[in-house]
Amino acid sequence: MFVTTISLLLNTTWIEIATKREADVEREPKALGLANLLTAALGGYVSCLSVSRTTLGHAAGATGRLAGMTVAAISAALLVVDPGVLGYVPKFALGGLLFFLGGRLVHRWLVHSARQLLLIDYLSLIAIALIIVKWGFTAKVLIGVVIGCSTFALSASRVNAIKFSSDGSEYRNSLDRSRDELSTLGAYGREIQGMALHSYLFFGSANRLYQHVKALLVDRRECRFLVFDFRLVTGIDSSATHSFSQIKNAAAEFGAQLVLVNLTPELERAFRVVGFLSSDIIISPDLDRALGSCEKLVIAVHRGDGNEAQSLHVWLSDALGSPEHVDRLAEQCRRLEVQPGDVIARQGGAPDSMHFILEGRVGIVVDLGGGRMV
Repeated sequence: MFVTTISLLLNTTWIEIATKREADVEREPKALGLANLLTAALGGYVSCLSVSRTTLGHAAGATGRLAGMTVAAISAALLVVDPGVLGYVPKFALGGLLFFLGGRLVHRWLVHSARQLLLIDYLSLIAIALIIVKWGFTAKVLIGVVIGCSTFALSASRVNAIKFSSDGSEYRNSLDRSRDELSTLGAYGREIQGMALHSYLFFGSANRLYQHVKALLVDRRECRFLVFDFRLVTGIDSSATHSFSQIKNAAAEFGAQLVLVNLTPELERAFRVVGFLSSDIIISPDLDRALGSCEKLVIAVHRGDGNEAQSLHVWLSDALGSPEHVDRLAEQCRRLEVQPGDVIARQGGAPDSMHFILEGRVGIVVDLGGGRMV
C-alpha cells in the first residue's frame, strides 16, 4: 500500500510530463483506491498507474479512456474464454517488448538525465537504480524517500535564513524625531542590530543563523538589541528553537537583549513549548513599534533627561536655528498640557492652529477609509 501510494504520486507527475496533459491529483488516488478495493474483493492483486504502458499507448495514438476499457475488456474475455491462450503468444515477442520499454526508460533515466540533473541528484539516481537491481522495487522506494529527504535537507541548509540585515543607524522607526535625537541615533544606532528572517527554519539554516549572530556579537560588542523579524518565516522545528536558545545565551553573555517581531501563533507556541520565551525577551507585533522601543532606550541612555528644553523661547530658538522673530512667535503661543489619550486635532477639522511639541510624543492616525488606518 505504501509503495503503491508513493508510486501513484510519482507516476502521475511523470505521465503529465510525457503526455503534456494535466492530471487531477484529487481524482487519481480515489479512483485507484476504489479500483484496488474492487480488485481485492474479486481475488486480484494491488495495481497502480503504469508509466510504461501509458506512454506506449499514448505514443500509439490511444489518448482516450477507450484504451483502458479495451485492455480491461480483453483481460475479462481471456478469463472467460481460456487464460491458457496466453501461452500461444511467442515469448520472444513479450521479451522484446519488455526489453524495448525497459531500455527506453533506462536510457531516459540514466543516460539522458545525466545532462539535466545536478551531480548529487544524478548520483542518487544511480544509487536507486543499483538498489532496484539488488533488493527490488520496495526497497528502492523506501531508500529513495530517505535519499530525497536527505538531499532536500542538505540543499535547504545552504539557504541563508537572513533575507536582509540592518542596524539602527540606517533603518529606523517612522517617528519624526528631533535633530538631536537623529544625531544620537546616527552615532549610536549600531547598538540595534536587526535581521529579517525568511523561509522554513530547521537545524541547518538555524545553526548557520546562530554562527552568524555569534560573529556579529563579537564584531559589534556595543550591541544592545538583537531584533529578529519573523514576518517571512513559514515555520520552525524543534532543533531551530534550540539554536535560538543558544542565541539567547550568547546575547546574554554580551549584554544584548532579544526582540522578536511578527511572531505568528504557531511560532510563538513552538517557542513557548521549549521554554524559550521569558521576561527578558521583548515581543512586538510589528517592526516599527519594536524599533521605536529600542531607539527610545538608546536615546535615553546616551542623552539622559537633562537635554529637554526648559522654556518655549529656548526650545524655539534651538528648533528654528535663528533667534529672529522668536520673541514675536513665542508671544502668540499658548502652552497646552496634554494627557495620554487626549486628542489635539481631528482629521477633517478646521486648520486654525499650529502646534510645537515641547516635550513628549504625539501620534498621528490617518483614516484611509475601508477600515484601514495608518
